[in-house]
Amino acid sequence: MMFSEEYSVLISRGKAETQLRIKALDAGHAQAQSLDICRSLGADKFELIYGKKNESKLSKLYEKLAFNKFDYKKCDIWDGSFTNNVPSIYAVSKRFYIRPLILGYLDIQKDKIVKNSCNNIKCINPYHNHYLNSNNSKIGGGDLQIVLAFRSQGVSVTQIAEVLKVHRSTIYRALKNERLLIGDKDHRQGDP
Repeated sequence: MMFSEEYSVLISRGKAETQLRIKALDAGHAQAQSLDICRSLGADKFELIYGKKNESKLSKLYEKLAFNKFDYKKCDIWDGSFTNNVPSIYAVSKRFYIRPLILGYLDIQKDKIVKNSCNNIKCINPYHNHYLNSNNSKIGGGDLQIVLAFRSQGVSVTQIAEVLKVHRSTIYRALKNERLLIGDKDHRQGDP
């Protein structure tokens, strides 16, 4: 079992402030967590305070992220508030949607669209997130890498579409701007 110390962090964004409890292995870990929390909340500054603070839903979320307390196989159900049927929370006088908040904490590009792959609107498990380039995207950046790897090995577009559970035209659109040679043939000319 990990030994952890309790701290609290005062997060400031403009004139708005929020104080959160942090569990950390040591002061360095608490400071690293505070930086990640600031980035996810778009905060200007933070002040690390030694001492206890009451647990909140947001501090529980950040603790799970810091210690990676998520199980890939299970949904992690958000028991906080919802806005437009999407998990959300208020901090530093602003509403935040939980999935993009997690993106910011994990330092994943914020211009991505986050959808959960388990189709449970209450699930906030980062392992169930699927990162897309736009709302209408069917495949994300990781899936594109899979598509490119399969195509470079000579796998047909039809087979790739079946694996990713999308239509063949989706794969062709994803490959439209990619340059990939398979033997002496351009990948955009059709299936081998």
